Amino acid sequence: MLYCKNAIKVFYKKPSNHWCNSPGRQRNKIMSKVLFCIVICFLIISPAALFSATLLYDDFSGKIVSPSKWHIPTWVSPTDGTVVGCTQFRFTQNSSLPVVKDGNAIIEVESYNPAAFSFYGTDLRSNRSFALGEGIHITVRAKMNTTTPGIVGGIFLYALKPGSTTYHDEIDFELLTNMPNGAQTNIYSNEKLGIGNQQFVPYTSGSITDYHTYEIKWEPNQVSWFIDGILVRTDTSHVPTGPMNFHLNIWVPDPGWPEAYDPNLEPTTSASSNQIFSMSVDSVNIQSITPSIGASDLAPIPPLLLLNKTP
Repeated sequence: MLYCKNAIKVFYKKPSNHWCNSPGRQRNKIMSKVLFCIVICFLIISPAALFSATLLYDDFSGKIVSPSKWHIPTWVSPTDGTVVGCTQFRFTQNSSLPVVKDGNAIIEVESYNPAAFSFYGTDLRSNRSFALGEGIHITVRAKMNTTTPGIVGGIFLYALKPGSTTYHDEIDFELLTNMPNGAQTNIYSNEKLGIGNQQFVPYTSGSITDYHTYEIKWEPNQVSWFIDGILVRTDTSHVPTGPMNFHLNIWVPDPGWPEAYDPNLEPTTSASSNQIFSMSVDSVNIQSITPSIGASDLAPIPPLLLLNKTP
């Protein structure tokens, strides 16, 4: 770095007769040093700018979630995924996108559903789907706003297989109020809906009601989960291959998921008795992953940098 500082200092110093009268070889030599240092500094400081591309970023700065990035489902039939466990999700026929409060998307589930005797949840979906390619990296900062047992907050990729209502791909973080000291991870690769391949991972500190950073790295040969920058799980046996949409949801499961279910949490038939539970999502960042560039992959050094290498 001292080499770089000296080269730039010489390049930018006030011109003198010596500089003006020096041969072209000396000028090219100094310029080559400066350009070389710029390239090296860029590689050291900003490798992510070279090796990834942002596919979806949202820090939820408006009053409601942006319709250019997100949607909630349209109800089609009882098997279309808008009814899960004890919960019916909001759908476009009678609901708007979630509100934003203090820079957070507020993902809600209510105990009163005006259309049926069930909980009334939210499943926020990305407008675009994400193909695996060389890899997808998802980073989400979020927290649950309740510890009432029997509620699940989801941060996940999901897609049904074409022509199927049960076989699907999925990669999850699930925040269970029944298990507030960690997160449940899960994964499916062309598998039926059901228990999947679960693994619970504890937090190093805090609980689901504290903000944590949740990361999923979905690569061709493995999937990795991180919490607050710490690797908590890797799976090489159940790697999805098809494109998936990204989801943020909150809902109440039925007894079919005993670890997450609580019989004391029940829906109500009265709007006056309604209870609202929520998850706050501060930001979502989804990037493509490009393989790291090794020395053999680097482009040839521009000819100017090779000029006058001898003193």
